[in-house]
Amino acid sequence: MTSKHTLHAPRIITEITPIRQYIPSFKPIHVCAYVRVSTNHNEQLMSLRSQAEYYQQKFSGQPNHVLVGVFSDAGISGSKDARPGFQAMLAKAKSGEIDLIYTKSISRFARNTLLLLQTVRELRAIGVGIVFEEQNINTLRAEGELMLTVLAGIAEEERKSVRSNVQWALRNKCLRGEVMVDTNRLIGYGKDELGKLIIIPVQAKIVRKIFTIYLEGLSAYRIAQILNQKHVPTYTDRPWNSQRVLSIISNEKYMGAGHMQKSFVSESGHQVRNTGQRDQYWVDDDHPAIISRARWEKAQLIRQGRVRKIYPFTRLLFCAYCGSVMIRVIHSRRWVSWICYRYLRQGKSICIGSRISEKRLIAIEQVQPITEPVIVEEIHHEKENKKRRQKDYRFKPISGSTKQGNKT
Repeated sequence: MTSKHTLHAPRIITEITPIRQYIPSFKPIHVCAYVRVSTNHNEQLMSLRSQAEYYQQKFSGQPNHVLVGVFSDAGISGSKDARPGFQAMLAKAKSGEIDLIYTKSISRFARNTLLLLQTVRELRAIGVGIVFEEQNINTLRAEGELMLTVLAGIAEEERKSVRSNVQWALRNKCLRGEVMVDTNRLIGYGKDELGKLIIIPVQAKIVRKIFTIYLEGLSAYRIAQILNQKHVPTYTDRPWNSQRVLSIISNEKYMGAGHMQKSFVSESGHQVRNTGQRDQYWVDDDHPAIISRARWEKAQLIRQGRVRKIYPFTRLLFCAYCGSVMIRVIHSRRWVSWICYRYLRQGKSICIGSRISEKRLIAIEQVQPITEPVIVEEIHHEKENKKRRQKDYRFKPISGSTKQGNKT
């Protein structure tokens, strides 16, 4: 008897796995490098080239990295963001052309903590990281910014300490009378094996020619034209201009002197003109002169427009303290006085400075004409009233020292 239900054999199901061709997912990382040096000196420019070559070799054999370029800046402080190479790199990063930036150290990238952190955060927000090789920091990692903040703070304190030490060393050099000169930007001079300034005869002829034609009455603009027409070289590849001529005319080094600390580096790292914030130092006869002191001082008077208009007392009054000529000065309230030229140029740390009002001079002239060069001495009274306006002066003729000085 057959069963009411027919039994079926179990079905066999076989899974067929398709054969897939393996295609690796590969997206190269676009990297760049940033290098910087603080000055344009030859040694540092060579260092800049070496750093660039290092990064070019570093990524040349890496298939997973594409080097977009090496961006660089020279002679610009790391505390500034207005660096051409730095800004060009940031522009490419923000346009999506760069994934990762390599740099040697935190200080090479930025010396200002606020600028550093702001830049890091802006780049990280768009997925761009920075690798600081010396500190072994990658800003895309979780711990990157914390480490960066700590190290940047430490680095800034170290820089302040270094700056303070450098300023102390420079001040001591000034006190010892050691004039510091960059001959790369000083036409007419070079240095011997001991670092002393020596005259370069061919260049010195150019300097003497500039002073000669300036003293003859030609303007700085016209002198620059003549030098360019004659293809006279400068210390750079750029042509002559009036500012460059005037910088030579006003440079005391050409008469063998040295004026130190005309400018200084502030706490923010910026070069600041010294208008009395710090001591300045003057050294006479520091090195061989290309121009005599008399010719140099005459050139300064011409530059200030003192010789072109001859005043009654021009070249007749001399300082009792340093012997320098006294020049006519118009003050902001339009009153006029005659003051020691060296005091005006170098400050009271160099010379106390003789001075006398022109009104007083004219009154003296009516009684006793000043017909020859005299030294102007102010008479200090033992109990001088601070509110006393009228001062007494003694004029001593420079020639004929046996003559009796006049009390006026």
